[in-house]
Amino acid sequence: MPALWTQGPSWRSLLETVAATTKGNRASHIPDAFGEAGPFFVGDTMTLRLGLIFSTSGSYAALGQSALAGALGAIDALKHSVEIEPVTRDPGGDVARYEAAASELLDDGVRHIVGAITSWSRKDMIPVLERKDGLLWYPCPYEGFECSDHVVYMGAAPNHHVVPATDWIARQGMRSAYLMGSNYVWGWETLRLARDRLQASGIEVLGERYVPLGSTEHAHVVEEIRATGAECVCNSLIGPSNTGFMRDLLARDPVRQGRPGHVVSFNQTEADLAELGPAADGLLSAGGFFEEDAGPELLKAARDHAPGGRASAFLASAYAAVEVFAAAAIAAGTDAPRAVFAAASQRPIRTAMGDIRIDKVMRHAALAPRLALAGNGRFRIIDRAPDAVPADPYLARQGGGAASHRPMLRVVT
Repeated sequence: MPALWTQGPSWRSLLETVAATTKGNRASHIPDAFGEAGPFFVGDTMTLRLGLIFSTSGSYAALGQSALAGALGAIDALKHSVEIEPVTRDPGGDVARYEAAASELLDDGVRHIVGAITSWSRKDMIPVLERKDGLLWYPCPYEGFECSDHVVYMGAAPNHHVVPATDWIARQGMRSAYLMGSNYVWGWETLRLARDRLQASGIEVLGERYVPLGSTEHAHVVEEIRATGAECVCNSLIGPSNTGFMRDLLARDPVRQGRPGHVVSFNQTEADLAELGPAADGLLSAGGFFEEDAGPELLKAARDHAPGGRASAFLASAYAAVEVFAAAAIAAGTDAPRAVFAAASQRPIRTAMGDIRIDKVMRHAALAPRLALAGNGRFRIIDRAPDAVPADPYLARQGGGAASHRPMLRVVT
């Protein structure tokens, strides 16, 4: 069933209204839940162009393939209500090519892009989006501390992943942790936040190391983890760096295998499990979605488009991003980015992930955080928020952790 406004007309009723009011007149207005929308052109269906920029080759191809599968699955599901022409680009994991791909699509008249995996690539695309007035629908978990007028943040913010994961570590009574990440902004910032919250809870951080994005040279780190005896490893690696590290850790320290939470991640999903194999057992991951919650739409998208047929958070968020974009463009009657964002943030929109509300000011999606343990090739959800939680990208509203343990200061003269 295509997406619906949580209050207001369905896709089908919107399009039937359009068809009835546009006989012999291609310029029309859609009466909808917002009142009169702006003019747009329509035949039997509304047609939109949408850029899809994902690295489906290169070092983190599995994540790009999963996200692209979600976007294509949503386009397929909506084709009877709105025609979306996908314009795809594969930067191959080369950060410099994201900027060029975005510029090319925007110069060709594409105004909306669903894409980017790493924060590095997203940040490189933002100046182009600003110059050429495009809008990026970013479907991935990220480290927070950003709010661009040219981005809609559909993935999990740090209060959806770092906060619940580090709070879980503290609740288990663990007393020591080791931090390991890819050497770019995602690794730096997620582990900075994790370090602050762990230390504020009295957990000793025994080491912190970063490796180049895509590097598999980390034997020295694994030996250091063994030597320190850290109870938990907070892992912000991606791609082959993550796969190699997890396998080596298990091989060199086999007593860890299967122990719940011996490795904690803020971004690992079903898209990683095939490569990890038994090395994933006991991994705790935090995020806004796991396959256990996938409905028929997402499972179909995974079967039809995803390698291995797995529904990950990357797939689900990209699917929902297309749904929200299309619903908002129909409601606005235009693909002008400002009008589309205004419509998208007007009220919750029903998606395959459930009702999603976009904050008008912070431009982030509200999501229900989940914690899940990996075992036998699947994630099993062990805890979840009962309702969607507004994103807090600057952690301005978080109690506990570092915020509640700052020293009280007074002015002295």
